[in-house]
Amino acid sequence: MGAVAFKRLLVANRGEVARRIIRAARAVGIETVAVYTPDDRHSPFVTEADVAVDLTSRLERPPRRDLAPLDAKRGGYLDIDAIIDALRRSGADAVHPGYGFLSEDPRLALACQDAGAVWVGPPAAAIDAMGHKANAKETVAAAGVPVLNSVVLEEKDGAIDGVTDGVTAAGERVGYPLLVKASAGGGGRGMRLVESPAELPDAVESARHEAAAAFGSGELFLERFLRDPRHIEVQIAADCDHDVVHLFDRECSLQRRHQKVIEEAPASNIARVVRESMSNAAITCAKTVGYEGIGTVEFLVEGDEFYFLEMNTRLQVEHCVTEMVTGVDLVELQFLLASGSPLPFSQDEISAVGHAVEARLCAERPREEFRPTPGTVLHAKWPSGPSVRVDAAVESGSTVSPTYDNLVAKIVAHGRTRSQAVSSLSRAIARDLELDGVETNRELLVAALCEPDFKRGDISTRYFDVHPAVVNAGLDVSVRERHAAAAALFLEDRRSNASLVPSVPKSFRNVGSAVHVDRFTCDGEHWHVTLKRSRDSLTAHISGPNIRDLDDSISVDVSALVRAHDPGDVPGDAPGDVPALATSRGSSGAVELCIGGVLEVFRVRAYGAQIFVNSHDGQSSFEIVGIDDDSVVGDAGRECRAPLPGAVTKVVAEVGQRVEEGTPLIVMEAMKMEHTLRATGPGTLTAVFAVPGSQVDAGDLLALVDGLSDE
Repeated sequence: MGAVAFKRLLVANRGEVARRIIRAARAVGIETVAVYTPDDRHSPFVTEADVAVDLTSRLERPPRRDLAPLDAKRGGYLDIDAIIDALRRSGADAVHPGYGFLSEDPRLALACQDAGAVWVGPPAAAIDAMGHKANAKETVAAAGVPVLNSVVLEEKDGAIDGVTDGVTAAGERVGYPLLVKASAGGGGRGMRLVESPAELPDAVESARHEAAAAFGSGELFLERFLRDPRHIEVQIAADCDHDVVHLFDRECSLQRRHQKVIEEAPASNIARVVRESMSNAAITCAKTVGYEGIGTVEFLVEGDEFYFLEMNTRLQVEHCVTEMVTGVDLVELQFLLASGSPLPFSQDEISAVGHAVEARLCAERPREEFRPTPGTVLHAKWPSGPSVRVDAAVESGSTVSPTYDNLVAKIVAHGRTRSQAVSSLSRAIARDLELDGVETNRELLVAALCEPDFKRGDISTRYFDVHPAVVNAGLDVSVRERHAAAAALFLEDRRSNASLVPSVPKSFRNVGSAVHVDRFTCDGEHWHVTLKRSRDSLTAHISGPNIRDLDDSISVDVSALVRAHDPGDVPGDAPGDVPALATSRGSSGAVELCIGGVLEVFRVRAYGAQIFVNSHDGQSSFEIVGIDDDSVVGDAGRECRAPLPGAVTKVVAEVGQRVEEGTPLIVMEAMKMEHTLRATGPGTLTAVFAVPGSQVDAGDLLALVDGLSDE
């Protein structure tokens, strides 16, 4: 592609994007410097770089006068002084900002240039022009690019001017429904949907608070809301001579909380004239602001009409799908363009081959309003293969911190057709992904990829709203039954190997009798597995879900012939014999279960009371419960506890208030998002222990509701 004008690159970011940039730099012979905070000290990206600098241990220097006090308060990856200090201390001569954090802050670009370093990104002026969303719309509209009707809300002395009359008038000018949006940022933060004038003042105040905390500016604007649009974006690249090309488009309509979940390239079911017009409009946007480097122009599409949404002046999370269909390494291209080289290809020389689909694997629980689920990754095994790519933020032993974004990995598949790519991706996530210790949205991803409307490409930004079954997706009960049986067989084999008098002899020649009852919980449901042995076989009777007494359940016989054997044994000494339990090694092993003559292999891993089971259908996480342990039922329904560490921002309900299931009680801010904690049933709020502004840990008791249970 050409020569790169720097030798040591500082990556001013973390997680999977830092690993991605480090990998690209290594491929072209560039040394790398990682920066990190104490939370990330043992993250993979820190050790993968050539050297790393702790951002909290910077040398004492006077603060930059052009930085607001908020920047110093934020610290870490948002501290420009600390990044420049790390640049000097490490001897780096270039900075790559990745995405998020300061990647779209022109002050970092200027600070790097002042320090004599190459800035791997667009000019500060272009970042500034497109970083203010309301001003960006005016700029591109003047160049003839279609935009949605909008009104800016002026911010004076930290408050929105005319919180009542002024805002109401602005809302009437835009029309309902409308979106309240942050002028200084994106990613869904500072954004609220408003259906009626009565909702507008509260939405403005809430959005202003979130935008100020996220971007240091509470300026907002109101924008016309399209009910059922698609979110399509165009990848562009520009050199220092302002030659601009596009690298086709991406479909990004599947979103939760205005944040993307599944992306693909190219977008499907788009009329050719619309596609070409959008691509030309994206190039116009770039040329209008003198853009250089890699960028993305985003549009909303409804029918044959499209409207400019915003321009992201950085690398995108979903850049992988563009790379897989074009064969262009966008990070290497960034290095080249930042070095002042011209574009290495013309528009006619770029082509898109096949189709690529990406799924964002996030540590969250979709069924609980996408509540983040930070934790420690006990074991990670990522899908692989010639058509599969994984950009992971974590490996075995890593921590998913509540402090930062909860993206765990991006899993991408490429195929000759869209159908092939979608099928490959769903199989990779369901069958080949092993991830223990952190709950993720994997079941939602698989359900979406297999859902008929998605397969047809009949999607919009409301996809999850109109497909609640996808959001609430879980493994089929029959799959969970087989996983429970495999877990019990694994435990029985481990008990047998640990005992001086094995409970299940190798030949299973004893007279039929009960062996053991294992009790598990899985995703709030209760499972009992009763193992019984007879001549040369074990039978596993499964009871569940949500049962407390075996006598009240319907047992399902999911067993066939089961035999424990050593790895070197020749299985079976009679026709039809099939081994069903392989000897485990340590805390993991393989279980082969034969059901109705069909052999299925399960991968099982145990960590204390936790058992994880994988098969071609997906993964289950079981918690072992003692026979006399009633803690699985408990009385937690009366309590409102913090689901993860964070800060209380608002107490919504009042003591003495009658509440129903779903009534908002408390609002928290954690992992860059607001989370509303709600009553789980009817009752009276009897106590509130939360105070706005206070920091809380996971499990802290925040409120009590009397009468939530049926007792």
